[in-house]
Order: sequence, then C-alpha cells, then structure tokens
Amino acid sequence: MLGLIRDKASGWIAGIIVGALVLSFAFWGVSSYFGQGGDVNVATVNDSQIKLKSFQQSFYTLRKQMQSMLQDDALTLEEEAFVKEETLKRLIETEVVNQLIKDNGLRITNTKVVETIKELEYFKNDEGFDRDKYERKIISMGMEPAYFEAQMRMDLLSEQLQAGLSESLFVLESELNNVVRLKSQTRDLTYSILSLTSFIEEGVVKDSEIDVFYKANPHRFIEPEKVKIEYLELNVNVLAESIISDEESLKNYYNNNKNKYDVVEQRSITKLFVKADAESSAEDKDKAKEVINSAILLIKEGKNFEDVIEKFTEEGKGSLEFSEHAYTAKGVMDKELDEFLFGSDEGAVSGLIETESGFNIVKVGEIRGGPNNVYETVADQVNKDYKNSEAKLQFFELSDQLTNLTYEHSDTLEFAADAVGGVVVESEYFSRDNIQNGVLSNSKIITTSFNPDLISNGQNSEAIELTDDHIVVLRVIDHKIATTKTLDDVRNDVISSIKMERAAEKIHETQEAITKQLNLGVAPENLSNDIEIEWTTIEKATRDDVNVNRAVLRYAFQSEKPAGDKSIILSSRLGSGDYAIILVTAAYDGRVNEDDEAYKKYDLELRRNRGSTEWQEFLQNARNHADIKLYKDNF
Repeated sequence: MLGLIRDKASGWIAGIIVGALVLSFAFWGVSSYFGQGGDVNVATVNDSQIKLKSFQQSFYTLRKQMQSMLQDDALTLEEEAFVKEETLKRLIETEVVNQLIKDNGLRITNTKVVETIKELEYFKNDEGFDRDKYERKIISMGMEPAYFEAQMRMDLLSEQLQAGLSESLFVLESELNNVVRLKSQTRDLTYSILSLTSFIEEGVVKDSEIDVFYKANPHRFIEPEKVKIEYLELNVNVLAESIISDEESLKNYYNNNKNKYDVVEQRSITKLFVKADAESSAEDKDKAKEVINSAILLIKEGKNFEDVIEKFTEEGKGSLEFSEHAYTAKGVMDKELDEFLFGSDEGAVSGLIETESGFNIVKVGEIRGGPNNVYETVADQVNKDYKNSEAKLQFFELSDQLTNLTYEHSDTLEFAADAVGGVVVESEYFSRDNIQNGVLSNSKIITTSFNPDLISNGQNSEAIELTDDHIVVLRVIDHKIATTKTLDDVRNDVISSIKMERAAEKIHETQEAITKQLNLGVAPENLSNDIEIEWTTIEKATRDDVNVNRAVLRYAFQSEKPAGDKSIILSSRLGSGDYAIILVTAAYDGRVNEDDEAYKKYDLELRRNRGSTEWQEFLQNARNHADIKLYKDNF
C-alpha cells in the first residue's frame, strides 16, 4: 500500500506522510477514553469495544491529512482502503497500550499533565504558556481541551510504560566495548577528488552533433506548461490594519476579556546564594555565613549584585553564587524567600535569609500581574487583539459576499472586489515548478491554477482556504501548453550538454586508469597521467572529521580494514559528477575507556536502539496475545 504514496510523493515528502499517519493517533488514539456512543463496533480488544464513531472520526482526520499532503482531494479506492486499514491498525494498537497501562497500575497526576502541556512550544508566546493560544490550537485540531488533556495523560503513561521496559534492559560489556572500538575507529587515508568541470573542453562542437543531440533528447528542452491568473484575496491580517480603534472601545474590550490578560502576581528576582544544607558541617555553615555577610556589607556600600559577584570571583571566593529569575510566581521559591519577595516593594533588597539549602540575599525586580493587572500594562496587546477581533467579524461577513459574488459573476472578479474593498491582482506567467512569492507560492493556489476545468472555461474558482483567516478566489486568464523549445533558442544549452557528456566520459576513463595503476601497486605520486592530480593524506581520520569530504569519509569507513601493508582502493562517482579516489592505508580500533564521554554516548545510543526494538516487539507480542475481533462489515 505504501507504493500508492510513493506514486504521488517521493523522498522526504513520503516520509512526512507516513509519519503524519502515525502521529495522528497521538491525538485520536484514546477515543474510548470518554466513550463514543452508539452500539456499532468496528473491533473489540479483549472485550473492550472500538466504536464506529471513533473509527469514523479518526478515519476522517487521516484522510483529510493525506489529501492535503498529496494535494489531491480525490483519493483512489486503493488509497481510501489504505487509510481505513491504517486507522483500524492504530486504534487497536492504542487500545492494547491503554490496557497494558491499566494492568500495570500506572498513574499520572493532574499537575504533571498540566506542566507537560505548558512546556510545549506550540502553545507558547514570548512570555510563556498562552492559555488562549492553547485553546485556539486545540479547537483547530477538531478537539476539546479536555479530550487533548486526556490524550496527553495517556501519552505520558505510555512513556512511563516504555521507560519501565527500557530500564530492565542491559548491554553486555563485551558488546559495548566492540561497538566503542568500531565507532571510535580511525583510519589513515590518501584521497583525491577529480572535478568534472576540469574535464570540460573548450573545443568546437559540430552542427551535425548539435542537431543529433537535440533530436535525441527533446525532453531536456521543454518549455513547461504555464498559466497567468488573476486573484482576489481576503485576509484578516490585512483587514485588521484598516480597523480604527478608540480608547473607549479598547477599554470595553479589555474588561470583557479580562481573563485573557490577567496573570497571577509575578516578580523578577536577583539572588546571591551560598550553599549550606543539612549535610554541611557546622564549620562549613559558619564559613558560608561569613561569605554572605561580606556580600551584605558590599551591598550596603552601594554595590549592585553584579558588582558583588564579580568582586568575589576575582578574589577566588567561588562559594558565592549569582542567579536571576524572570517573573516567578509565589510558591516557586522557598517560603522564607517568598515572605520577603511578596511582602516587599519593587527594588527592595533583603538582609540575610536562611533556607534549608543555604544563605540568601534577594532583590525584588519588576512586578507584574496581581494588583498590576490593569489596562495600561497591556494596552498595546489589547489594541492588536481588538483590531483582530473586529477584522474577523468583517472577514466572515465579507467572505460570504466574496463567495456569492464570484459565483454569480463567474467570469470576473471585479464585482466581488468592489463589494469587499479588495484589489484584483494579475500574475505573471508561471509554471508548476516556478519559485513564486507570497500567495503564488502556496501549493493549493498552484494546483487550482492548473485545474483543467478552470483553464478551459475561464471561470472563477471556488474560495480557496489558505488558513482559517485567509481565502483566495482566482481565475485563469491565459494558458500556454508545454512545448519543445526550438533549437535556435536552446543551441547554447545543447552545446553545454554535449560538452558535459564528453567530460563525464573522460573523467570516467581517467578514474578507471588511475584505479588500475593503483591496484597494480603504483604509488599515487608515481602515477602516469595526462592531468595533474592533487592527493591529500589524513592520518587517523575519524568518522566525523570536519577536514575531510563527507562522501570520502562515508566510503572510507564503509570499506573493510586493510590487511598488512596492502591498501584498500576505492573509487566512487559523487552526486556532483566528480569522482573520489580513496586509499585506506591503515585502520586503528578505538580505545575503551569507561570514563570517556564517547563510551557513555555509545552506551546510551545502544540502549536506546535496543529499547526501541524491544518496545516494538513488546507491543507486537501484546497484540498477538490479545483477543482481537474485527467487524469489517460495519465500516
């Protein structure tokens, strides 16, 4: 079935599609968590039911993603069947995991779920977690926050289960040592890279050769299909720029949306600290107290915290530590510090404060939130949000007009432009592969512009939704079919192609001749050639040596180890058309040192790889032993 995807997308695009099909179940895999209603089952896993509604919801989401990624609204019957198969497979696998979690009695606290969500960059703005942004993003996924939070809980539990499995794994010392020796192996190399461009000759190419090459390779000289379009767009961001606001409207908006701007009282903090915890001796505590008291004296003399720590550093009194904390809420710091921090004014500096971990001096920085939750502190953001809110109201109204008028007057965009206050933009000719800017770079616009029906009838397209707040209607105003360029137009290109092919033949012959001599035992410096070859020798090159061409390293370390004094001779054509000729003259196994960072890195890498494999086998075994029944007639 994956061949279906490869027919429409290759390379990294296909990888993204398959990855998205899997990732979707991170959002839709716990449909049974809340119950789905209805009596129709598509499957049961150990008597736990997977309802049709759950299947349909997941299937719809996956199909929509696949359509978007393949840029094709109409999936074939085979593609539809593939999505159905993948949907059911993942729902079953997720249910198996959920049951394993329950059987093992795993638990995740509400606090942990909340903390994890707040750490996701997807829901943050410049100041940290944004509740409003979080809710908007979740709703745009087609979910309620409670549903997403339940899924997050299941994901954390799944990680907990997987971590428990990984902790039970072990790696044999002999096995790890072998990996270390291999991974940290070094090799002596001598290599040269023959440049294809250096083999291009400046000689004259005959007219007869040009004519033969042009006729034999018409596909190389195609003028691609092109269109010229005009389009009309409606964008909330553009509408917002024209919204006029006044103080009264902004304050009303602020008061009506106060929860959006109010934050708990937070304070930025600067701290000097000397460690002296329960494990410290009485003598150490006395010394720590002496250090902090010395710092207090300097502060009383008018020095700031930065000057104090700089002076202590210069004098070698390294036990004093300096730190800054941006906008910390009450309850984050030790209670002794909180009492001062949240009972003092901005700029206040404490005396010595002792906590369980040591001695502190703190300074209250900027205060925000709490009593400071007033309109003036967020006026700029309120103005921006107000304009965006008003623009969205306009957008929904104008988008209806745009859609209706472009349908009623299907051969022009002018009526709609007058009604919505927009401007019809005419493009230059472009092909499917042209690199465009702005709206024309969007894949939906490009696909619609080359729609055969729109090309033939010259009518307006349907509204194309680029985002929830941005739509475009376009019309194809001219079309050029793909043609073969005339020989006169591409004569120079043909000559260049002929010379490049000649160069490719010559560089191949040269590398074969060089490799043959090397295999006969001729030393690199004694080779007989028509061209001068520059050789580079690197002793004990590592796998990630930045001074050696990456392709050369890859080929050099893929080869077997040289035996005795006999070098391994390699030759390979690079993607650029150049040739690399490599002699691996020696190989040295890496040393095993358990205290070395590389040893620890390979240990972790080996455990992770093994853990991933064990996890997949564990899931497959659990599924094999589960009582799974499918009801394919129900979907």
